[in-house]
Amino acid sequence: MKINGKIIEGPKPEVIVIPKGGEEFVFQALPVLSYEDFEKLCPTPLPPKILRPGGEESQDVNDKDFLASLDDWSKKKVAWMFLISLQATEGLEWETIDMSDPATWNNYNTELGKSFTDSEINLIFTLVTSACGLNQDKIDEATKRFLAGREQEQKA
Repeated sequence: MKINGKIIEGPKPEVIVIPKGGEEFVFQALPVLSYEDFEKLCPTPLPPKILRPGGEESQDVNDKDFLASLDDWSKKKVAWMFLISLQATEGLEWETIDMSDPATWNNYNTELGKSFTDSEINLIFTLVTSACGLNQDKIDEATKRFLAGREQEQKA
C-alpha cells in the first residue's frame, strides 16, 4: 500500500531495556496484525439460545456460564496477544507456555514474576500494548510533526 506514492513499511518493534543485576534485558514487541490463529485455537464463545414466549428464539447474553466463558476467552486473548507480540524478543523462551495449549498462556505472569518486579512487568505489558495499538502520546507527537512540516512548507 502507498500514500502519496510512499510505500508504508511494515511494523517496527517497540523496545524496552530493563537493567537487572548488572545486566540489561532487552524486550521487543511487535503489533499483532492478525488474530486468525487465536480464533482457530479459541473461537469466540456464543451465548446459549433460549425460547421466548410465542416461540421466538434468541440468545441469552446474560447466561452465567456464557459470561464466565467470555471472561476466560478475553483473558486468553490478552495473554495470546502478549506472547505473540513478545516473540520479537530475541532469545525469549518460556518454560511453562505451549502456544498450542491455551491453558498455559496465562503462565507468562508467573514466569515473569520469578525474575521481575510488578513495576517491571507493568513496563513490559505497557510495551506490548503500545506496540499493538497507537497510544495518544504517539498520535499527538506525529500530529505535531506533521503540522510543523506543513507550516514550514507554507513559509517557503
